[in-house]
Amino acid sequence: MKVGVLATMVFATLIGYPVASFAGLAPDSDSDGIPDVLDKCTLDSRNAAATCDTDVDGYGNPCDGDFDQSGTVVSVDFGTYFVPAFKGGSIARGQDMDCAGGANPANAIDFGNFFVPKFKGALGGAVPGPSGLSCAGTIGCM
Repeated sequence: MKVGVLATMVFATLIGYPVASFAGLAPDSDSDGIPDVLDKCTLDSRNAAATCDTDVDGYGNPCDGDFDQSGTVVSVDFGTYFVPAFKGGSIARGQDMDCAGGANPANAIDFGNFFVPKFKGALGGAVPGPSGLSCAGTIGCM
């Protein structure tokens, strides 16, 4: 059994969420061991680390190009937040979208593989997500 699955089951038991039933485990679209209903980014497994929701808004970094918390991924997110981070500035708003870390974590992979699809709406529109958390979009969502 994956460590993530075991940890999720223990966590879910503590909060009273029925992870498993007689039919099997709860759906996990990205196979990261976190059931979709508890997952901050249901389409990408890189949000499994707690630190991969930098702005703590309930959307994991790979699913969240909305750096200004406006509810949409627009040119302001790119020009005001991503470009400065790409040039070595602060990444406090989650611009390390692939959760790789490093000295300059806002890089071409973050831009091409994560920001551009959210900006163009290839993954369901120019909005953050999808997230299984009901509080997603609210600062402090955990």
